[in-house]
Amino acid sequence: MKIGENWVSLNALQTFQVAARHQHMGRAATELNVTQSAVSHQVRALETSLGVTLFDRRGRRIELNPAGERLLRAIEQGFAGIASTALSLSTDAFSGQLSLAVPVSLMVEWLNPKLAEFLGRFPGLSLKLTYAERTMTSLPADVDMAVVYSAHSFPGCTVTPFMRTAIFPVCAPELVRGALPMSPDILKRATLIHEDDGDVWSQWFASRGLEQFRPEREIHAGSHHDAVAFARNGAGFAMTDWFLGGEALRAGRLVQAFGPRELDYDAYYIVTRVNQPPNSPASALLEFLVRETDTTGPGPGPGQA
Repeated sequence: MKIGENWVSLNALQTFQVAARHQHMGRAATELNVTQSAVSHQVRALETSLGVTLFDRRGRRIELNPAGERLLRAIEQGFAGIASTALSLSTDAFSGQLSLAVPVSLMVEWLNPKLAEFLGRFPGLSLKLTYAERTMTSLPADVDMAVVYSAHSFPGCTVTPFMRTAIFPVCAPELVRGALPMSPDILKRATLIHEDDGDVWSQWFASRGLEQFRPEREIHAGSHHDAVAFARNGAGFAMTDWFLGGEALRAGRLVQAFGPRELDYDAYYIVTRVNQPPNSPASALLEFLVRETDTTGPGPGPGQA
C-alpha cells in the first residue's frame, strides 16, 4: 500500500504487529515461522518507509514508543475491519453444525465470548462443543476441529500453531499484604496448587535456579480452571498465563507473584482435517481465532507486580 510517496508492504505491517504484541523479535519470528533477522529487516524497512522509529530497543527486548503505539492501534483496527467485512460477505454461507473439541480451562477463561461473537455472524450455523483431554492424539470421527494443548501427531490432520503460553505464579491479593515482588522462599510456608502431577511448578523452580522443596501443603486440582479458582479464593499459589488468568489479573482478583518474569512453557494448536474445504465453517473459525490472538492477545494489568 502507498503511504505518501512511499510503498509499505502489508507483510511489514503484519510483522510489526506481531513483534509489537510479543515485544520480542525472536518470539515474533517463532510465531511467523521466519528467522529473527527477517523480522528485524521488515520492522526496519517499515520504520525507514515511515521515517520514524517505532520501538525503543533495550538489548534483545523491544518496547513500543508513542509512534509505535499509535500505529499498532490503527493496524489492529484496520485488520479487524477487513476481517469482519470479509466474514460478513458470507454470513449466509454456513449452515448446519460445527463440532469443536477444546480444553475446558481455555473455554471457560478465554474462548467462550469469542465463539459467541463468531456464531453471531452466522445465524444458520450451530455449534456442538466437547472438551478436549490433554491426552488427545487423534481427531474423533464426530469432531470437525479441536484446540489442543502441546503438540502431538494427528494423522490425517493439519496442526496449526495457535497461542504460545508463558506461565507465572499467582495468588490472591490478601496473601501478599502489599509486599510485591516477594521472595519465593515464602513458598516453603505456603500451599502450592497443582493442575497436574507437579511438572509445571518443577519447571518454574528450575527456570529460577531454585531447588524445589516440599511446601507445607499441596492441592492437586482437577483442572487449570479449578487451580486458579483455589488461588483466587486465597488457598495458595497457582500457575497461570495471560490467556487463562488475564481477566482475573486485570480485575485485581489475582496478583502476579515474584515479579514480572514469565516462563515460556508450551502452546495451543488448532487441529483440522487435511481435506477441510477452505470455505468451510472450520476453516473460517480457525482464521477467526488466530486473528483474535493477534488483536486481543494477553497483556499485563493492575494485578502485575
